[in-house]
Amino acid sequence: MTNEQQMVDIWENIFGRQVRPDTDFFDDLEGDSMAAAAIVHWVNIVFGVQLPMIEVFDRPTPAELTEAVHQLRAAAAR
Repeated sequence: MTNEQQMVDIWENIFGRQVRPDTDFFDDLEGDSMAAAAIVHWVNIVFGVQLPMIEVFDRPTPAELTEAVHQLRAAAAR
């Protein structure tokens, strides 16, 4: 399973519906602070990173948030 698919799975579990990685935006899914906190919680567990909550709002699709995870991992590896 790709990182992007893992991210989509997290979002689908939180929102209870099918999510497209590039075109479904957090706000369009009626995301709120509780959903953002849940995303951050599960992203941190699944990917082993410390994702700041602001990233959910700055990168509001699963694909963009997956890129944020890649960047956090790359920074940690330096």
